[in-house]
Amino acid sequence: MKNIRSLLVVVAISLLVFACHNKYTDDIIDAKDIEFEEFSTSRFPEFDANLEVAIYFKLPKTGVNEKLDSIYADLVAFYTDSSKREIQSGIEMFADSIEAEYYTNKEDIGADISGFIYAVNYYDSIYPVFADGNLLAYLNGHYEYQGGAHGLSATTYSVYNLATGKRITEDDIFLMNDTTLKVLSDMIEEAFGVEYSSEIDDLWEDDVNYVNGNFCISADSLYYQYQPYEIGPYAMGMPRVALHKDSVKSFLKKDGPLYEYWYPEKKK
Repeated sequence: MKNIRSLLVVVAISLLVFACHNKYTDDIIDAKDIEFEEFSTSRFPEFDANLEVAIYFKLPKTGVNEKLDSIYADLVAFYTDSSKREIQSGIEMFADSIEAEYYTNKEDIGADISGFIYAVNYYDSIYPVFADGNLLAYLNGHYEYQGGAHGLSATTYSVYNLATGKRITEDDIFLMNDTTLKVLSDMIEEAFGVEYSSEIDDLWEDDVNYVNGNFCISADSLYYQYQPYEIGPYAMGMPRVALHKDSVKSFLKKDGPLYEYWYPEKKK
């Protein structure tokens, strides 16, 4: 009887280990094969047109691949407070908090300032814009208005390496040093001169950081994105410039994810 119990314990432990080992059943080897799930919520009360909240996410399915789970967690960290809370409830709670704060502030302001119209517009969307090979790029588009002359928009990109599940930085793709930084900055400024020729004189002259870490990729180019006021006046909007892959090739790490994607057959 003791031997049977021991055997059952061993079998149970073996099954548990096997189940844990096989938690992730699919191995994603190409970003084009990723499956996504959509999440959204909104607050547009019919009785109050001055409150607008809309949040939309298109995220990798969880539980499929450990690396994708890591990417998922990075994308939703702001809305889940890095906890285990499921994202749908996370964005619902966040939208509820904006709505509650709006009505509290509206009541306080309305009692003090006659005729003042208090409004809150909050839009946030996170969705993939590029998926190929080991590379997955996401855009986070954000707009927020809480009074004043205008709201503020922001566009940020996150590029991920499916082989590691981590966000790719400039240090991962470039042989980064002072020379590389200077050449890249000059190339970006020159690109502005071509794409924004009528506004090139409006660029800030001092403390401009063109190599700002906010970049996206495509099949043949690297894009740098800038926010309002970051490199020029608000009237410039959110400018973005492209650097063709061949123009930055000599500065790429040959064992880096971008060189391996762009020049797979030429790597030595």
